[in-house]
Amino acid sequence: MVMPLSLSQLLDKILIAVDLSGWQSLVFQTKKPFRLRLFRGDEKGFDVCIYIWNCTHGGGSARAANEYRVQLTGVVPSRSADKTTLLLGWHDGYNVFVAFDISKHDGQDSSSPSIQIKEETLQAAHKNAFALYKRQTGEIAVAFRSEFLVEYALNAASLHKTGKAVADLSLLNNLDALTDEQIISIQNRDRQIVISQIARKYRASDFRNRVLGAYGHRCAMCGIQLQLIDAAHIVPVASITSTDETINGVALCKLHHIAFDRNLVSFDERYKIEVSSEEERRLSTGNLSGGIKEFKKALKTALMLPNDRRDYPNPTYIKEARSVRKWVA
Repeated sequence: MVMPLSLSQLLDKILIAVDLSGWQSLVFQTKKPFRLRLFRGDEKGFDVCIYIWNCTHGGGSARAANEYRVQLTGVVPSRSADKTTLLLGWHDGYNVFVAFDISKHDGQDSSSPSIQIKEETLQAAHKNAFALYKRQTGEIAVAFRSEFLVEYALNAASLHKTGKAVADLSLLNNLDALTDEQIISIQNRDRQIVISQIARKYRASDFRNRVLGAYGHRCAMCGIQLQLIDAAHIVPVASITSTDETINGVALCKLHHIAFDRNLVSFDERYKIEVSSEEERRLSTGNLSGGIKEFKKALKTALMLPNDRRDYPNPTYIKEARSVRKWVA
């Protein structure tokens, strides 16, 4: 049986989801509703107001086996005029959020206010990353994995649209098979943009999960973990020949990812790690070579490779990448 989470644990789930989404957060209020600012890098970002409860079965034998609910207890949800307002449930067994249209539940208050969702929707989101469900009331509910929280927040208004929008948005139920041709064929420009953004996020997330999993969430060049690891493309994404195959990826810490992209460091077809003498000279000329000895000392001799040989970087991709990146040893 899945135990309901406390208020602080629910906030932790949100903060972890923001991080998995590739964003950062500032917390302004730790009671319900949570108030946060979500941002990336030096961008100002945007403010969110989040109402969240546990998503549970409840109701005992009187409730259908596949009927789950989010019970709005303790505080009445209210849409904020100047912030993105989210109405969420969290199911800790399926590790997914379920989101409802705040405009349909603004001020909802009764002796036992609750919103129902089918277990099949939670299962679909757990398996396929995203799932849309049309409730009996006509409202569109959206379930998704943690790494899509910010994408949902950015596009919540569009994702809850009904009518003709449902047919287009239903493409998100099968992101794994969604093609660029299907996206381009969407006539409504706004929905095309939303679906395209979420599809790109899904592909990037899938690539990241596979690459980091293959390398045990360790940097292949220095071995650290510390949740500072990126999934780097060997042949860069900007190249038309780049792919999202695991064999076109390598797990690198933030420092070595940047160094790899800037051609300070690379590796050859035998996985030997190299530092560019040409780049060292350029940095030295600009009086920017401080720490180079320590940088080189921290590097392994060769990449730390995945346990499964099928996930090893493809030598053909390595050779192509060094050409595309204009690598000079």
